[in-house]
Amino acid sequence: MMDVEAYVKRQIAVYLANEALEKRSENRERRPGRGKEGDLFYGPYLIISREKGAGGNTVARLAGKRLGWQVFDNEIVDEIAQKAHVRRQLIESLDERDQATIQQSISQLLNSQHIGTSDYLIYLKQVVLALGHQGDVVIVGHGARFILPGQFGLCVRMVAPIEARIQRIADKARLSLDAARVEVEKTDHEREKLIHRHFGHDVTDPLSHDLIINTAAISAEAAAEVVLTALQRKLGVQIRESGQR
Repeated sequence: MMDVEAYVKRQIAVYLANEALEKRSENRERRPGRGKEGDLFYGPYLIISREKGAGGNTVARLAGKRLGWQVFDNEIVDEIAQKAHVRRQLIESLDERDQATIQQSISQLLNSQHIGTSDYLIYLKQVVLALGHQGDVVIVGHGARFILPGQFGLCVRMVAPIEARIQRIADKARLSLDAARVEVEKTDHEREKLIHRHFGHDVTDPLSHDLIINTAAISAEAAAEVVLTALQRKLGVQIRESGQR
């Protein structure tokens, strides 16, 4: 089982090292893809949205490994949002001015009639905004596309025909095809409903994403290469050669 607190501490260490380098160079935009919106710097980041069974988590891990970025998937982000002491460590790693700006951004989000206001959702937005500010992260799901500015990251949606996704889930979880169909359709519906309810957007709208990949047509490895190429072209980030550590 992953030690989420240790995972967050590694992310904080990378962020603080980047901050130290940028302050020494007197240029906070030194990292390719990093920029400022309002009073807060963001990026670079990779945001992955996915249909159930489309391989989004696998592609995220492959891309993260090549980038040298940590991957924050559904389970990790959920756990950070729910564990007060871990969430506090992440937020308090930022300077006081950036912490205040994140709180202001959350208040602005909550002013929208579409945004949910439960404590968990507020904590979730804190976590996503903090990660987006730190940069050098891959974030999977949680409506990150609708929380973070799009210009400082690449927003990708992974899709595949439903029959292909059902077969994958059946094979992976050792379910019957009927049971896998129920799981896929239920998860897709819940994700779409949550995004619409909390952010007022249709996550299936192709214009909500920079890139959409049909993973029925190519392997996860090939999909990761497409994502990395697009990220490099959009933001100019450095990509490690395959097999390089």
